[in-house]
Amino acid sequence: MIRLFSQTTKTLIIKLTLRMSSTDQSNRLHSFGTNEEDPIYEATVHSIKSLSPSIKQFYLSINDPLKTFHFQSGMFLDFYLSPTITSIITGYSICNSPLNYTKTNLIELAIRKTDYPPTNYMFNNCQINDKINIKPGGDFFYQSSTTNNDSILLICAGIGANPIVSILRHIFDLYSSNNSQIIPHRVEFFYTAATKQDLVFRDSINLSCEQMIKDNMLKTNYFVTKEINDDSKINNRRINTMDLKQAIQWLEKPVTAYICGPSPFIDWTENVLKELHHSLFEKYKNKTNVSFHSSIYD
Repeated sequence: MIRLFSQTTKTLIIKLTLRMSSTDQSNRLHSFGTNEEDPIYEATVHSIKSLSPSIKQFYLSINDPLKTFHFQSGMFLDFYLSPTITSIITGYSICNSPLNYTKTNLIELAIRKTDYPPTNYMFNNCQINDKINIKPGGDFFYQSSTTNNDSILLICAGIGANPIVSILRHIFDLYSSNNSQIIPHRVEFFYTAATKQDLVFRDSINLSCEQMIKDNMLKTNYFVTKEINDDSKINNRRINTMDLKQAIQWLEKPVTAYICGPSPFIDWTENVLKELHHSLFEKYKNKTNVSFHSSIYD
């Protein structure tokens, strides 16, 4: 189930959207974080590509003649596979932006190999032109009304990059629109994975967001934790407190943070941001504010 927790203090607004991990979704027979009244759409598998030994990219074409299908960046799709495959309903986060979908009629997903029955089918048995029933949903998504022209901090670990990359791509679309009313002040992006191979979105992000980086509106930070590589633009370590402190300072304006990854990673990151907020509040006397949204993605 999707659970929304909100807590307001005098100096800090925390908005947490916790998505149940895949291990807790087993034998789920009902929609997960989607409205029962919303329609179920038929999707056709358009293409499949291996991004790494353990991650595959899927593009789905949506059968939507009435043009009613829509989603917000950060949301996921509930999958209703054939009962002959599994009765379990599961969710996969969308990687592309809403604008990209309107241009291509394709939904992009990245699925990591596991033994979980729906994922095992998608990774090992799914074929091009297969039909899948889907429904978009979820409470973890980019909220322009909350952000305005403040700054954005995006943090993801492993396959938890999916909804964060969707949000970053959406922000790039806002930046390209030249509408100053909806463009964030600055954006900083943290992406950590076990190996360089697992940073599957790195090249596409650097290419598509090149101008934002040149304009000093975006900083990207990459980390690998289970190998040493000689790429000078990748950190061979975990994200640490100093990284986040420097990010908050560079972002300047009030910050909205979106975080997605395994629950221990979420817990650590949220605790650091809370501590940083309180220390910066004391230093700048209420000139700083941090609100953040998080999603567990095991």
